Amino acid sequence: MTILDTNGIPFSKPTFWLNFKEYVKICSEINQIYEIQYKGKPIAAHASFGIDGKAYIYWFENHGFDNYNIFLRVIDEH
Repeated sequence: MTILDTNGIPFSKPTFWLNFKEYVKICSEINQIYEIQYKGKPIAAHASFGIDGKAYIYWFENHGFDNYNIFLRVIDEH
């Protein structure tokens, strides 16, 4: 199944399905620093804690403010 952004444009990578609360948390964090850190970057990584308390790096496609496709979550071992 192809996932579309809010403008109907398909994302190129398969979505990594997160728990709804975790998805909302991460998108909210990305939104808060979007203008200074992520604007104009087609692919980006965001470091944060998941709802399980573990540190992760969330990789996402960026189609504009609040228009993200999280496609990978990896444990942050730094």
